Amino acid sequence: MAVDADQLVPLLGHRSDEPEVEAAFVELRTRRRPELDPEDPDALRDWVLVRRQGVELGFIDEAYFNADKEWRRRRNLSSLILYQVYFYTAYKDVAQFTGKLPFGLEWSDDRKEVRRKLHDRKQFLRSYRRDAWELPQFWMTVSYKKANKSVDSVVCQIDLKPWPEDGRLQPNLTVGDWLELLGLPATAMNLRQRIRPLDLAQRIADEEDEGEVNFRYECGLELVFTAARNLKGPYRTRLGRRPPETLVLGAVRFFRSRGLDARQWNGELPFGLAFDDSQRSSQAKIRRKPDEQKDDDLDGYAEWRFREYSLHVMYDNMKNRLLRISIMAPGFD
Repeated sequence: MAVDADQLVPLLGHRSDEPEVEAAFVELRTRRRPELDPEDPDALRDWVLVRRQGVELGFIDEAYFNADKEWRRRRNLSSLILYQVYFYTAYKDVAQFTGKLPFGLEWSDDRKEVRRKLHDRKQFLRSYRRDAWELPQFWMTVSYKKANKSVDSVVCQIDLKPWPEDGRLQPNLTVGDWLELLGLPATAMNLRQRIRPLDLAQRIADEEDEGEVNFRYECGLELVFTAARNLKGPYRTRLGRRPPETLVLGAVRFFRSRGLDARQWNGELPFGLAFDDSQRSSQAKIRRKPDEQKDDDLDGYAEWRFREYSLHVMYDNMKNRLLRISIMAPGFD
């Protein structure tokens, strides 16, 4: 007998060793259980694909999911949080899910019919290549086959918890302030003072890569340095008499919550952008087509090149929201 989506989706957020989750494994008739790779210290996720049922369950380390202290991660390699449930149509050696899909969806539904069935939840809808609903309990993303004529897959998932605000260290700078700092060397007192309470000198001394200075945990910020000769226009003149090989600030990156494990940047962003903007709403705010844009399956980016700087926006093609926003000096690549 087929397992229905409403037997699996309510388990999102539960631990893999809870009786209800174990019962789901039994119902799916799989002996596979999630476990983090003991040989890979960076492994924090595992997936259980049940090919005969057309279902895949995604699990994540409990401490990582809860934004707990880093030393608590991977303490128990087999006690994980269920945070994704995929339902598939037939593909290669994966059978089609034959249980009932969420909200009465059918594999034969076209995009218009899917939206009709979720019409009373249209306020949660974000559309781009896929349709994604940010529902109160979970996200649901529907992918479509060619020409949107039928459903290809459905995924229900929950977000990782954000880092607590306690412990945030963040400079109070506007977009204009950041533009004034582009082109300055890492040793410039103006740069070091303006980004306080962050300690640039100490972080550079602590990190191996002097090109990327990571403040993602403190406030969702990354400073990227490049040789001055790579920059164009007025930014090159800020060096004074220093040699062109001097590393100068070439780009500033702002991250959404838990992107590369970051605390979300909550300061000013260009054009009033927000991380909850979709691909379309972000471009509407900028009011100009991007100079460059590329979409991959799971994410994509758009880039605008203005006289004073370039704006690079990376977005999520599963949840249709922004992932990272970068301000770059002209010439920075």
